[in-house]
Amino acid sequence: MAERSIACLLITHLPVKAELQRRPELRERPVVITESYGSKTMVLDSSPEARGVAAGMSLQEAMSRCKDAVLLEADGSHYQEVFDGVVRALESRSPLVEKAGLGCAYVGLQGLETMYGGEARLIATLLQTVPHQFNPRMGVAEGKFPAYIAAVTSNGGRATKAPADVAGFLKGFSIDLLPMSWENKSRLHRFGLHTLGQLAGLSVGSIQAQLKAEGRRAWELANGVDHSPLVPCRREEVVDEFLTFPSPTVTLPAVLTAVETLLGRAFSRPEIKGRYVRAANIESQILRHAPWIKRFAFKNAVGSKEKALFILKGRLDALELPGPLEDMRLTLTGFTGEAGIQASLFSDVRKKEQLREMMRQLEVLLGCRPPIYQMRSVEQWSRIPERRQALVPFDP
Repeated sequence: MAERSIACLLITHLPVKAELQRRPELRERPVVITESYGSKTMVLDSSPEARGVAAGMSLQEAMSRCKDAVLLEADGSHYQEVFDGVVRALESRSPLVEKAGLGCAYVGLQGLETMYGGEARLIATLLQTVPHQFNPRMGVAEGKFPAYIAAVTSNGGRATKAPADVAGFLKGFSIDLLPMSWENKSRLHRFGLHTLGQLAGLSVGSIQAQLKAEGRRAWELANGVDHSPLVPCRREEVVDEFLTFPSPTVTLPAVLTAVETLLGRAFSRPEIKGRYVRAANIESQILRHAPWIKRFAFKNAVGSKEKALFILKGRLDALELPGPLEDMRLTLTGFTGEAGIQASLFSDVRKKEQLREMMRQLEVLLGCRPPIYQMRSVEQWSRIPERRQALVPFDP
């Protein structure tokens, strides 16, 4: 095995496969999963039986091509939960697992082949960790992008290893497989560059002049060069509680009673004793409707059921339920040992503390570092206005 060896596990059409797992009666029927973007409803995924339907297509066009399709609203949280189970199974086999996107994960293989009796057995073991109904495919290479392309070429339940001539292996594939913006892919197509081989044959300077840093990155990938490291998943600590309503309810008193009950259970758990939380998720199933999901970030971390309930009551009063709730799941996240913002005698220090707290709240709410920037003076003497200041990530 090479000094650096990476496997890409790929599950195509994961949303459809996740729906068929919990609704087996839909097997061999044309299924179309839709997702709403404002006033537009688009296709997220579709089964092979829904001929002519593709992801990204409008619902109107999809129905004109497949009139007897079974329409389902996307249940994003369920799909993520299903894939998280797959990722956890992979983590039981390798300490280096990166969750790249829904249905795609990268696994570090170096050092494991002796444990499993060779590379072939190691790959077979990884494939067997995924439920067979997901029909996973795998690619192996020295970089993440070649491993992904190798996985794309594999049949379900099989693995493909990229050859030593990686650039030659990649040259026939479409540039649409590159991890870059749709606008830049469209520009490459307009330039007559449709395959990775055509892109790799140009000078890196000409591509970088047109597409900046993203162009250089695309050129390197087209030539089989990908030294990007594996970024293992960071597991967020959560406390989760669940209940089922005796009968579906739409009344606010019943909802608030359920929230109070779940908060009481959560804050009585030993792992949360003496700690504070920054966010709460509430999720409920609704008959013949997408799940009702709400995320609440607390301005200051809370450490008691009473404080959390007081805040959630104020937020829930103004909400309208889309239908009768069948159950409720409460998840507390963003654990900390601090109660909130410590007071300071100095206004500038206090402002910095408040800014830090704001950034922590946004990070919990967004699930990633907030895309907030600040202007910094760089070359104040420059005649060119753009050089006088620079936009840098905000770090209070």
